[in-house]
Amino acid sequence: MVQRNRFAGKVILSVDPERIVSELKELRGGVADTCTLIYLERIDLLPLVSDFFHLQVPFDVVQEFGHPLPECVLCGNTCIGDADQAVMKLALEQRVPVLSEDRQLLMSSRGLGLKYYNTLMILLALLHQQKMSLAEYERASSSLRKIARYSPAVWKVGEQVFSLYVR
Repeated sequence: MVQRNRFAGKVILSVDPERIVSELKELRGGVADTCTLIYLERIDLLPLVSDFFHLQVPFDVVQEFGHPLPECVLCGNTCIGDADQAVMKLALEQRVPVLSEDRQLLMSSRGLGLKYYNTLMILLALLHQQKMSLAEYERASSSLRKIARYSPAVWKVGEQVFSLYVR
């Protein structure tokens, strides 16, 4: 999904939007962290996402989230006292993607050979899999823009992946 290039001593990440779309069309679920659950809840998509994707949530994340999850979310029995470590442990055990907003967690996932996606990519997966209309995507994306603290580079990748849907 990401290639590294060096330019004047800086690492520049380049992405292949077509490859990302291909991966998103195959996304069937993953292990979610607390922030992703919060984002999905705040943009009113947690029930929809849990209907279409096989979400797994470690017990530590359930505790951190603090209130009931939709019935179809599978709660892993991993309880090690640290939500991020529990996410990684369960994702490694199940060999499924990590769903997180935490850059460190996402980079750790990459280092361990796991796929990883943030809420923006989950929305794009719903769109590309035709589980969400364009109007629903635009509403959810607009709501996400109000709460997410993504870098301009993350938003740009999202726009590139979105452009492949509308072309």
